[in-house]
Amino acid sequence: MATDRLVSLASTVYVIEPAKVLYVKASKSACTTMLWTIIDLAGLDTSSIGFAARPSVMRSQVVHHASIHPVPTIDHVSAELRHEALTSPDWIRLGITRDPYARFYSAWESRILLDNPGQWQQFPQPPLVATNDELDVTASFRSFAASMVTHRGIWQSDPHFAQQVHVLALDEIDYTDLVPTTGLSELFVRLGERVGRAITPGRFNEGLQIPYEPIFDAETAAICEDLFEEDFGRLGFSRREFSHQANVVLSGPAKKALDMIHDRNDRIVELSQHLRGLLGRP
Repeated sequence: MATDRLVSLASTVYVIEPAKVLYVKASKSACTTMLWTIIDLAGLDTSSIGFAARPSVMRSQVVHHASIHPVPTIDHVSAELRHEALTSPDWIRLGITRDPYARFYSAWESRILLDNPGQWQQFPQPPLVATNDELDVTASFRSFAASMVTHRGIWQSDPHFAQQVHVLALDEIDYTDLVPTTGLSELFVRLGERVGRAITPGRFNEGLQIPYEPIFDAETAAICEDLFEEDFGRLGFSRREFSHQANVVLSGPAKKALDMIHDRNDRIVELSQHLRGLLGRP
């Protein structure tokens, strides 16, 4: 029997009342696509998204700011609606999960390799393995994975690197649906049937399209399995052997483009800090 026992989450739990859907965001598990999807599911115009003063490197990323998202989070609805969303058999309580190997690499690529602004920039981490002309993606990721073991308490305090079972509060929410990212197409069909119209989300934040499998070796896979032990154990993802390793190296124009991205992101942070100062925001 479903009960209302949610205590650890607030601004990552979205309540889509028109569709009777409760969605819990898990970072790096198709969360940007899902946040835009729930706006569509609620029948709202995407232009209802407001302006965010905090740094975002892409327009699509402003959707992560709960304070300006047009769909309310569970801490901004009535007690009656909260209880209904968390307990009623008429509601879908939805979380999206992702293969821990893929999610670990994706979090590193977007937060560290691409240098997206955020608190993780101040966390202890090794430098990227690079020269003026080349950046070794494989060596950089493996070095980071080894370092994260030492500082796991710091890194896993960030939702991008936390275990999914924790950011989804698996023991506090009676989920009706935990859908792996490989099952999104079928999910969108079901959601469309629920509201009587097609739900056609875009694809966002897809990264550099670098295959992660060759970047893992046995040691890095073991690190991932240790860091995300509960995700493997409770979400049904299998441990795998990685037998085909390859060095992924960015060189020439690709390395120069990455350097430009880093410079751009630094400038975005500077402008955001200046703007928040003008607005009197911390």
